[in-house]
Amino acid sequence: MKLLKLSLIIFMISMFSSFSLVLASEQVVQLDGDRLTLNVKNQLLLTILENLSGQGIRILIDPRINPRISATFDDRLIGSALSSILSSVNYALIWNQDDSSGLNEPRLAEIRIFYKGEGARVRPLKKSPAMTVVRHDDGTHYIKDIILLQLSPNMTESSLAKLMDQLGAILVGTQDHPGIVQLRLPAGSDVHAIARIVAGYPGIVAAEPDYVYSLEDGLPVAAGESAALPLSGLAPLEGSVKVAVMDSGLLADYGGNPYIQGAYDAVSPGTAISDLLGHGTQMALIAAGAVNPLGVPEDNAATSPVVVVRVIGDSGFTSSYTLIRGINYAIEEGARVISLSWGSETDSPILETAIDYAAGKGLVLVAAAGNVPTGNPVYPAAYDNVIGVGALTPDGEPWSQSNYGDFVTLYAPGVADLPVGYEGDPGMYAGTSIATAYTAHRVASILDQIPDADMETILLNLVDIFKPGDLSKP
Repeated sequence: MKLLKLSLIIFMISMFSSFSLVLASEQVVQLDGDRLTLNVKNQLLLTILENLSGQGIRILIDPRINPRISATFDDRLIGSALSSILSSVNYALIWNQDDSSGLNEPRLAEIRIFYKGEGARVRPLKKSPAMTVVRHDDGTHYIKDIILLQLSPNMTESSLAKLMDQLGAILVGTQDHPGIVQLRLPAGSDVHAIARIVAGYPGIVAAEPDYVYSLEDGLPVAAGESAALPLSGLAPLEGSVKVAVMDSGLLADYGGNPYIQGAYDAVSPGTAISDLLGHGTQMALIAAGAVNPLGVPEDNAATSPVVVVRVIGDSGFTSSYTLIRGINYAIEEGARVISLSWGSETDSPILETAIDYAAGKGLVLVAAAGNVPTGNPVYPAAYDNVIGVGALTPDGEPWSQSNYGDFVTLYAPGVADLPVGYEGDPGMYAGTSIATAYTAHRVASILDQIPDADMETILLNLVDIFKPGDLSKP
């Protein structure tokens, strides 16, 4: 048996080595801040630009422009790099302030490429294939050709570069905490198989696909028509605990409210916040306390300050890496509570590591149990450092569509009259999403009163007003 296992390992290493030799000749397009590394031969410009688009840069180009490019250079300033490969056309660089970096440095947000005097002919580059969602045989969904690696502290840059060369991979992004890199593999790669092999590489703590999480199992379900409630105009008290709402963003009409005290687009950093779906705006209003669920006594308490973090794109899904970027932003912005009104049955150890890192920094994370009563764990609600929330009806009874199980920490009010619809009209909605955002608001209120409250104290205060979770179907 041991001989068979050893033979299998040798076969896998041999296969990996052969695989690496084939892929080492793949193109290299790596953007690090304002510096570009390029190694391509006879490559179409649009293919190169699609790689930059996948790294968070918006590309607008005259569709007539698509020369073949051959170039090799390392760590060259982006302006100089583009000048060397686009000598026959004009280009413009648009920079935005990226507050997420913590360095107060501008970030390249957009590249425009056009013929002289014909800038009006530029069009957005087609969506990068890196955001294509695919389904694996095990039922999980992930981003095509993208792999996440968690690096150990002793992993050197040269070792990572060597591994990337073996994989033919392109560095798409990095998150220093908790040491995550996002790589794009060559088109058509078996990400799961490569992750299993790479996980044994020295200096790699974990390797996995960039798993996808959707609003599908966490959306509020319309419960009937009703006139929307007026919004509270009360400003948060100075020093109130911030809640980071990680969702689909915020509608521009609500950005001027006094309880909205920050916004960041983790899907496309550097761009203005938006919310095509409406779900994020709903959750921000509830997390702030501007709208309360039905059955909650009305009071004149000030609202909680909210930091809106767009992690869910217009198609209704997010990925582990985008979530990690959003979590890091919430930490940097001084949030004490994170509201996560969505989930999936997919367990991501790398995402859990990021959540544990946030909890270690003193943040309290609250997540939806899901709107399908299967009893199956839903993540991130089921992680140890997360408060998993089910939903109650206005009369205090468990909502019939709320998920249940030993991962559900408590049940909270989950029906609300909302002035914003979720892909529909304003009115009455129900769901564990609402219960989660409201629980996050109550956690912030507890921390306002007891700034040094530990998790046990917070849960004791919550259970006094909500129903505790249990092992049976409600």
